Amino acid sequence: MIKQLMYKWFGIEPIPCATCEVLREQLTNSERERRELLTKLLDKGNPEPLNIEHERPIPITPQFVPWRVKQQMLEAEDRKKSQLMKEKAQEIEELEKELEIK
Repeated sequence: MIKQLMYKWFGIEPIPCATCEVLREQLTNSERERRELLTKLLDKGNPEPLNIEHERPIPITPQFVPWRVKQQMLEAEDRKKSQLMKEKAQEIEELEKELEIK
């Protein structure tokens, strides 16, 4: 009792023990979590409006390619490859002429 009066008169805080501090922290954490849960539950009745961006739908292309179309694509690739090979052959011939290689 005298100890409590001395603390009160001189404004001294009592020295808390380690277990009291741990319990106090756990209590503040549980109170904070309880408040968060309450606010979430109360706000659940008023859902936030979703911002949906309207984009043009992309048409679904078929995975199947008809043989005629595929054949035309392959022929175009072959023509391009042969053209490149001819150009490289001409370049090699020009270099051989410049370097006078037979």
